[in-house]
Amino acid sequence: MVASVQKAALRELLDLSKARSTQKHRLAVSTRSPILRLQNTEISQRREQFQYLIGGAASELDRSALLPSKSRYCLLVSDAEGVVLESYAPEGLEVEFQRCGLMAGGIWNEKLAGTNGISIALEAGRVVTVSGEDHFYHCFSRFACTSSPLSDAQNNLIGSVTLVGAAGRRHDEISLCEQSLHRASRQFQTRLFRNFHSDKMTARLMSRDAMTRRCFETMVACDDRGVVVFNLPLWQDDARPDLHQNLVGRHLSDLHDFEISLRGPARVPPRRYYVNPGTPSLPARLDRTGPLAGFADQGAAMRKLVETARKLAAYRVPLLICGAPGGDSRDFAQAIIADLGLISPTGVTLDAYSPNASEALAQALDAMRFLGDYPVERVSPTLVLQNIEHLDGPAQIRLKQFLEAEDRANGDRYNEDRALVLFTSDQPWAQLRSGSSLQPDLLCLIGQSVLNLPPLRQREVERLVTAHLARDRADPPTVSAQAMALLCAYDWPGNQLEMRAVLREALICGNGTTINVIDLPDRIQNRPATPKRDYVRYSLRDALNSADWNVTKAARLLGISRATINRWIASEGLQRPE
Repeated sequence: MVASVQKAALRELLDLSKARSTQKHRLAVSTRSPILRLQNTEISQRREQFQYLIGGAASELDRSALLPSKSRYCLLVSDAEGVVLESYAPEGLEVEFQRCGLMAGGIWNEKLAGTNGISIALEAGRVVTVSGEDHFYHCFSRFACTSSPLSDAQNNLIGSVTLVGAAGRRHDEISLCEQSLHRASRQFQTRLFRNFHSDKMTARLMSRDAMTRRCFETMVACDDRGVVVFNLPLWQDDARPDLHQNLVGRHLSDLHDFEISLRGPARVPPRRYYVNPGTPSLPARLDRTGPLAGFADQGAAMRKLVETARKLAAYRVPLLICGAPGGDSRDFAQAIIADLGLISPTGVTLDAYSPNASEALAQALDAMRFLGDYPVERVSPTLVLQNIEHLDGPAQIRLKQFLEAEDRANGDRYNEDRALVLFTSDQPWAQLRSGSSLQPDLLCLIGQSVLNLPPLRQREVERLVTAHLARDRADPPTVSAQAMALLCAYDWPGNQLEMRAVLREALICGNGTTINVIDLPDRIQNRPATPKRDYVRYSLRDALNSADWNVTKAARLLGISRATINRWIASEGLQRPE
């Protein structure tokens, strides 16, 4: 069946080539001497270039190996453009073959020579025989040309080798020529492959199709651990046997269905072993100017959480970062990535609450797998999945499969090429675990290492307020002592989100340089019912500072008249600052 398919494909190639020769190249079948020859200087240049590509003499293409003694075959070696570089004609028949263009320098591309064995073999990428009337020109109808393409170690086409004989040859004789050229081209490419990977161990993998009994061979190059780093199929058609797919990255000991022959001192496939790469590069002390330092100074066991997160993330352990609604779990995840120096174009951040989260996650997981198989030097992929509790069912299944595969492949070993995966949630761990939004087996996978961030009210609020006001400001605003006391005493049910909103409102409604009590929202001020005298002492100075001592504005802030403001200023003995 394979032979009939190849025969039909060859017939189609011949018909298309003849059509192009007539319609595109404007050739005439009756031309008697159609082959042109290059000058000797250009032939020499092409020979040097070909010798450079093949690394010197090629014993596989030697005429003593391909031409039987006293045979009447002409041997041709051409480059990838169909220009004959070497020609070996039988003794006494040189002139006859040269008269037909079968000589060094002859140009046998389709554009000039029409349909012929060399051009068809270069196009088809496999051994072919063009015989008799299959040629475009009638003057070549007495020849039968069996030709095979030549490829280098990276499967790039670099030339062809051809046997030219009489068109009346028997079928078994043509088959023998095809087998000889196929074997020679395969040995030629194998030698180039081994020379190209001379610093690595190489092996030949062979398998046989159970139904067709066809043999398939693939050359592979391995590193010193026996892991395949490059592969080269040695068959010349479009067959894609499953066994020979996706070999790169696999260990030789895992290839059970092949006959394996190694090149070099080893006689058996090396055993799989794991090299302990040591520990990741992680400074013993936290950088005081780094992104995680601000979290470590917030009290409430935050320093311990920061150190735990740094160590686990450095080992690429998946982390689940939980917090209260409106918290800073997302900022904490980004700070971890920045602290480890993992910010790169390969990083992906997704929100499970977005409409297209499932499709985006599928693409991100594919990217993480690809970068794990084909790592970029000094770049580790990262994935931050926010609001994990909102992930839909199909996306949960994909994520579960990805995490299970990562765990099987890496286990407890440190692998710097492994993707760092961080999950965030605005729910505390206890609430997330008791809910029904996540599948139990997925929850077990993402909840292996949990960082439960404390709410804002349990942290050092003063430090958080000061740090937020100083962010991206050359001259940060200040907070009066009374206003800071109220901020620290507040319960902050909305956590960091509410704090940022309160400070923004205070800066907009105040003078922009100092936040006073009068600038804070009513729920923060929570003013008790006090005598007017106490109220004056408590808020008059803050109101004047917020209004830059504009009495009209201060009166408006306090809801009283200008006269009352002036009377209070006099009674308190206040003076406008210089």
